[in-house]
Formats: sequence, C-alpha cells, structure tokens
Amino acid sequence: MSQRTVTIDDLLSVKWIGDPQVSPDGARAVYVQKVADPETDSYRSHLWIVPLDGGAARQFTAGNHQDSLPCWSPDGRSIAFLSDRAAAGGEPGAKKPKQIYVISADGGEARAVTSGTFNPSDLAWSPDGRTIVFAGKPEAPKNEKSDVKVITRVRYKFDGEGFWDGRYKHLFTVPADGGAVRQLTTGDFDHVDPAWSPDGRWLACVANRSEEADFTNVVDIWVVSTATGDARRLTESIGPCSMPAWSPDGSRIAYLGHNNEAMGATNLGLWVVPVQGGAPTRLTAGFDRSLTHHVINDMRAHPKVGTPVWFPDGRRILVLVAEGATNQLAAVDVPSGSVATLTSGRREIFGCSFDRAVRSGVIAVSDPVTPGDLWTVRLEGGSPREQRLTSANAELLDGIAFSVPERFTYEGADGWPVEGWVMRPVGFRAGERYPAVLQIHGGPHGAYGEAFFHEFQVLAAEGFALVFTNPRGSQGYGQRFTAATYHDWGGKDYEDIMRGLDAAIARYPFIDPSRLGVAGGSYGGFMTNWVVGHTDRFKAAVTMRSISNHLSQWGTSDLAFMKGFWEFPGDPWEAPTWYWERSPLAYVTKITTPLLILHSEMDLRCPIPEGEQLFAALKKLRREVVFVRFPNESHDLSRIGKPAHRLERLRWIVKWFADHLHQPAPARQAVAAGGSTE
Repeated sequence: MSQRTVTIDDLLSVKWIGDPQVSPDGARAVYVQKVADPETDSYRSHLWIVPLDGGAARQFTAGNHQDSLPCWSPDGRSIAFLSDRAAAGGEPGAKKPKQIYVISADGGEARAVTSGTFNPSDLAWSPDGRTIVFAGKPEAPKNEKSDVKVITRVRYKFDGEGFWDGRYKHLFTVPADGGAVRQLTTGDFDHVDPAWSPDGRWLACVANRSEEADFTNVVDIWVVSTATGDARRLTESIGPCSMPAWSPDGSRIAYLGHNNEAMGATNLGLWVVPVQGGAPTRLTAGFDRSLTHHVINDMRAHPKVGTPVWFPDGRRILVLVAEGATNQLAAVDVPSGSVATLTSGRREIFGCSFDRAVRSGVIAVSDPVTPGDLWTVRLEGGSPREQRLTSANAELLDGIAFSVPERFTYEGADGWPVEGWVMRPVGFRAGERYPAVLQIHGGPHGAYGEAFFHEFQVLAAEGFALVFTNPRGSQGYGQRFTAATYHDWGGKDYEDIMRGLDAAIARYPFIDPSRLGVAGGSYGGFMTNWVVGHTDRFKAAVTMRSISNHLSQWGTSDLAFMKGFWEFPGDPWEAPTWYWERSPLAYVTKITTPLLILHSEMDLRCPIPEGEQLFAALKKLRREVVFVRFPNESHDLSRIGKPAHRLERLRWIVKWFADHLHQPAPARQAVAAGGSTE
C-alpha cells in the first residue's frame, strides 16, 4: 500500500489519550480521549474504558463537552470525573466551568455532585467510598461593578489560568451521592494534592502556610483531620514537595521533592516521612536521575503522570524516572533506597496507574511514530510483561510515511557526551543534499525525547532534515548535567548546541550546510535569538514564545522573578550587567538572519513584549522580520491552543523555511489567506 506524507491538517484527526486509571480489581482501565472540534475551534474529550485482558476499548461518555480526571471508587462500581457538560453559552472554545460528576462503572446517566464556582481538581475517593475530596476555591463573591484589578501579591497571574481571582485553593469534601460541600482548610494559602489515609481519618496535602509563600517554591507535607480540619505539618522543607502517597499501614507518607540545591534544575527525589513525627528520609539520595516526566513535544502539556505507588507489603514504591530521552518505570526499595528500573525501550511514558494489589497496571506511551497509546504492565513473576491495549490512531497513521529519528552522541563543551538526533526528509534519496532545521527545546530543564512530534514530522514531510539535541541543562542525564546552565545561559549550552549541529553535518553528508534554519520555543526561543545574534550561518530562523530581554521578562512574567534565587546571579538590580549581557536584544545589531517571530498575546510565562521589543529593534535596523501574534493564546499554544491557531502556526513555520532555504519544490502547504503581517 502506498503511503502519503503527513500534513498540517492531520493534527485535526489526531486522537489524544491520557490519564489512564486502573480499576481496583485490575480488570479494566478508564482513560481520557480528546479530539479537535473544528466547527467550534475547540476540543471535546470523553471517558473510554478498556479491559486489561486485551479486549476492545469502548467510548464511555459522549457529548459536545470535555470530560477529564477520571477516578474509580474503592469498590470499582463508580467513576468520578470532571466535566463542563452543564455549562452553556460563552465564546466558542472558551474555558467553561467544570463540576464533579459520578457515573456507574456499568454505564448510565452521570449525576453532578457539585455546583457553583469551586473550579474543582485533584479528586480522590475516601476509603469507604462515601466521600470525595477535591482541591478547589471558595465560592466566588458576586461580581462588582468595577473591572479594575487591584494587585497586592506578586503571584497575581499564571500562564494558562490568567489573573488571580482573589481566591486561594483549599480542600473540600462532598458526599459521593451529592449534598453539601464542606471546606476543610482555610487561610491565605493554597492547599493541593489531597490523599486519604487508609483509615479515612486524615488527608495529606501540600501547602506553604507562611506569609513568604509567594516568594519561594518551598512547600511542605501537611495532614488535615477530616473530622475537625485541624492541620499538622510533617516536614520542614527547604524545597518543593508534591504527590503525597500513604503507606498501606498508614504510618508513613511517600512524596516527591528536593532541597533546592539547584532550584528547578534539581533532581526530584523520593522521600518518606513518618506520620507521627520525625525527619523525612530521601530514599533516592544515591540515584542520579530525576523522578519526573520531562519530555517536551507538541502532543500534550503537563500530563498527569501519577503519584508514587506503594506495594502492599510497604517495602517498595513505584515511580517514574527521567532516563535520558526516555521515561521508565522503576521500583525503589524502601529499606535500602536502591532503584531497580522495570521497563525499557526508546519511548516516553506520560501516565501510569496500577490496581490495588500492584500486579496489573497501565502506562500511557508515545514513541516517534505514535502520538500515544496504552499498554498493560504485569508485575507478577519475574520481569514485567507488557501488552498493547489501544491503537487509537491506527486509521490515521497506517497510511502515512514517517521519518524516524536517528540517534547519535557527540562531544559537547568540556568534552561532555551529549545526545542528539537527525531526521531524514520523507522520501529521502541517497546522493541528494537537503536543507536542515536545527530545533532547540525549552526549559532549559526539559528535554527532547523518543516521542511523537507533529511539527517535526511536518517539516520532514516538506523536504527538510531536522537536527535536535539535549544540551547541558536538559533533564534526564544526571544532576551535574542538568544544573550546568547555572549563571551561563548562552555560554556552554550554546556551544553544546552548535557542536551538535557540526557533528550532525559531519555524520550525515546529505545535510546541506549552506541551507540551515534554526527554531525553538521558550528557552529554545531565547537560544534561537541568541544564536542568530552570534552567528550568520543560518539562512532563516523561527523564534517562538521567546525571551529577548532578561531585564524586562523578570518583572512581567508569572515566574521569571524566581530566576535570581539560583538560575541567574541575583535579581536585576544586583546583576544588571549580567542580565543585559546575556540578553539577545543586546546583540540585535548583529542579527542578519531573516527572523519569524511567533508569540501568543496571553503568554504570561514569556510575555509578548519579549517579541515586540525584538521586532521593533529589527524593523528599525531594516532587517527582514515578520511578527505573528496569536490572540487569546497562552505559552502552550503549540500543545493545547485553539486548533485553528495551531494549524496557522505550522503553516507560517513551513512557509518561512521553504521561502528562505531555497527548497527545490515549492512548499505544499501555504499560509492561509487573509492573515495580516503588519
């Protein structure tokens, strides 16, 4: 059967699956499947159920709405989930308020158990199945006439959520059959990640209940009485904590965290703290990998990967590990802290869940030619046994020819080994030379991985080779490697990236060094701006959601004011020369590469003035530059933005590189007519 190349519009046909949750008896799993809805320029998501014995998956909920966060009742007879099905009206594609619903696991009508403006999340059933806890916000006060925003805290906005509405997140309980909602926690602090104790008398959660909470990433593990709401702190952290999980006997709580040795570049480790008091123990102190999902692509943003899972005997805990460009399941031995990797394979694991006995589980997996599917993992006996459960995109993918990334390693700065990949153009012919695009990932403490990347496949289908690497700063290669961007953005990280390009050109002679492009988003956008200000070897560049001026980003971003604690050498008034000398805008007069600037107008992580400044400077210098603004989009445009905007973004990228890298044949996918380039 002849195969075609992937298209930009194929994005509208992708089925995104995730958040698998295994029933307590291990017989089946519920998961979320999301699809684009071109008519409303938004998405629909529904619950699906698949038996773990290999039977066919079936759609469980339906309708023109979004269902998410499924959660089994302890007896496996009911499923709680979030849905916006009751919300009506509003702008097409706009966020709608969600409520908690409960539905019989055998099907039927879902019943709402909350109403109002709680904005619930983090659902969990009580052990007796009578109550559901959630993190949410107290009911919103009635609208005031004034639309003026009065700001009193530094964390007054957050990318993807918008401006703070004056309400903190607290823990609430609601009867599973519906009834009055009860608020358990109070105060001007956020409380999230609730987890029930085995006897149902306590809830663990994470919070920073201090007046300095806005100025730090430190949070602690707390336990809250479900009877009185009284809270007791178990840890005295100097770093972040998350995902508390009770031991089977209720005597200990495992959680993920670190001591801020390198702030956001620190390996996330597994800790255990006694519930009755005592110092926490870092079980994975001798394990030089982070227990996190770290792979960046355009298929999903911030997936829910699951909490640590205790084995019934309390001697081992399952965790997810960032291992190079892959994610793997591992078991941590509680007495010794030794870590045993249970899975292998060049792939991304972006979700996992196990039954009560921790014998049968489900992992959500992506690889370079699979957007995402579910696999069972059987832990009984010797080595884990896996079996594929779903092929959600088989109908779409079976007729498409893909480019499979080819892995190589090279010597970066200081002689450090660095991992990289090259993708050949689809339809590659030996003896021909092809233009190539160097892609740079964000973070800097994320990583490219062995996962499906639609944008990369589109460029390969359009006749481009791709080069991408995981330079120093990338997660997955050990603490020293991840923390090596300390006070050095644009230094040895830049050298690693350029050495990777040179190594790829030397290894793959089909790459035409006279027709090179460069692209990246977020930190990758910063680095793209930095690259074109320090070399003229590229014929075209695309910078996305980028940083051009560290001084201005510091005070306008939702999180950049934290960089001075470790990543950068202090705040701007303490190191103004460093901030400016490490800003791409300082080198704007040296930029001669034609530059396409893509930026979201509601990006609160790298606000749009970062693109505006760079555009204005280049226009004044009479350089070739185009600035494309996407209204009502956040920093995650490429992953969860409106479908029409995601398509247009890709059309701009393809056309820009096709026009400037002198591709022999015209690009097959042109920018949609009618867009303004002013």
